[in-house]
This record gives sequence, C-alpha cells and structure tokens, in this order.
Amino acid sequence: MRSIPDAKDEVLAKYRAGSGDEGPNGKDECASSQGWLPNGTYQVLAHDAHYNGGDLGVNGKVIHVEDKVCENGRTTRAELFVHSEMWPEGSQASRQPGEDSPYRWDGSGDYRSLGCIKLKPADIDNLFTQAGRYGWPDELKVVS
Repeated sequence: MRSIPDAKDEVLAKYRAGSGDEGPNGKDECASSQGWLPNGTYQVLAHDAHYNGGDLGVNGKVIHVEDKVCENGRTTRAELFVHSEMWPEGSQASRQPGEDSPYRWDGSGDYRSLGCIKLKPADIDNLFTQAGRYGWPDELKVVS
C-alpha cells in the first residue's frame, strides 16, 4: 500500500503468503517455530537482496521485521523475516525428485514456514521491485 495524504491508500500489489508449519500448532501464533506470525504491525528493521543465513537458514531476498510478543503476553516470536526459498544470490537449487529443498520453490507446500512469512520467488522479486520504485516501508501489517 502507498499512503496518500487526504485520500484513500493505494494498493500497489497483493501476494499470497504463508506462515506456520500446518502441524497441530500451525495456526497458533504463540507456538514458536511452528505457528502463524501474530497479527499486528511490525517495524521493518532491514531488507537485503542477498541475505546469507547459512545452511538451512533464510537466504536471498529478505525483509527482517521486529520481534513480536504473541497474544498470551509471554511468548516472544523472534528472528522474523519475509522471505522465499532461494540461494543467497537469488537463484533456485536444482530439482531433487522426492526431496524438498529449502532453496527451491516447488509449489504450494513451500508456503509452510517456521513462523516467518513466505512468498514465492516471483512475488518477493516483485515486492523488492515495488519497494525500490515507491520506497521501502517502515512497517509491515500482518492480518490473517
């Protein structure tokens, strides 16, 4: 969204996104490393087109957002990113029949996450393009 003074905000783009692991606690915002990201407004801490989170870590295009205390007031969700599945330079791993690579987008099952927000590679590419054109936001609003 782009805020327009004295007018309705303009929608610049919409994306399908995923959060949570779809397990028994997959929709529980207080289930660390399992559940949905808690609803609310998050401060954008940084963005990086070539993030290297290491082996099995978050890599490629990422937006790092602040930690958030969930609805129970005790559990803090930390190390939160908007990201996809790619290598640090943004490429995809080779397809491995019968295996799911954390560096390759193979379909809708890849929306599952350990609590971050995941976008397919084409969508995070577009998000970075839009943010480069209109300016990077200071906040991210999550609504499930």
